[in-house]
Amino acid sequence: MEKEIEHSVNMAKKEWDEEPMKDYYDNLIAGYPSRLRIRKILKEIGNVRGKIVLDVGCEAGHVSRQIIEKKFPKEIYGIDIIQEALDEFKEILKKKNYKTKVILKRAFLQKIPFGKEKFDALVCSEVIEHAPQLKKGFSEMSRVLKKRGRAIITFPNERLRRMVYPFVKMLGVNTDIEKDVTLYDHDPRRILGMLRKHFFIRKFYRFPFYFPMTHLIVCEKR
Repeated sequence: MEKEIEHSVNMAKKEWDEEPMKDYYDNLIAGYPSRLRIRKILKEIGNVRGKIVLDVGCEAGHVSRQIIEKKFPKEIYGIDIIQEALDEFKEILKKKNYKTKVILKRAFLQKIPFGKEKFDALVCSEVIEHAPQLKKGFSEMSRVLKKRGRAIITFPNERLRRMVYPFVKMLGVNTDIEKDVTLYDHDPRRILGMLRKHFFIRKFYRFPFYFPMTHLIVCEKR
């Protein structure tokens, strides 16, 4: 395994162990931005009823489960590099009665283990700030999307997020490790430039409007 990939895996495992997303979603105050992010994703993904969706970096299924429950895809595939997160997702699924078929695999953004033009839509939320080799990752996303397939990508405006980490820590979330696990502070102009090689950019905006600490990009495969 290449060193930068290995490092990203180690940091993802550290984040899972010490700052799991569940700590955010379950926190009434600190979890508001994360819940808002999911609402934006659900709005932008469009109509995926009866279609096939991929969740890149699905962790324990926080985004996937909302897509299943509110958008009713035929199938949803989730990939993540942390097996423990996938195992937790599988345990949650055992308690559900979803009609949507769910397929989970341990895999990397840089090598998505599915065939060409398989998916109608793709979500990659709060992943690219942890992932090296994004050119390869975006190429893989394009490869597995159908023509005119939609990709929703979110990533942090890290400069602003750093300002709220002390407050979030006071609410019980371990933000001390963010300096280690958030590997890249991306300039959105650079990300948009990379994406344009494979996609039409349909939307780009930041939210919440009063403190825009999350970037959201809606792409469509060329």
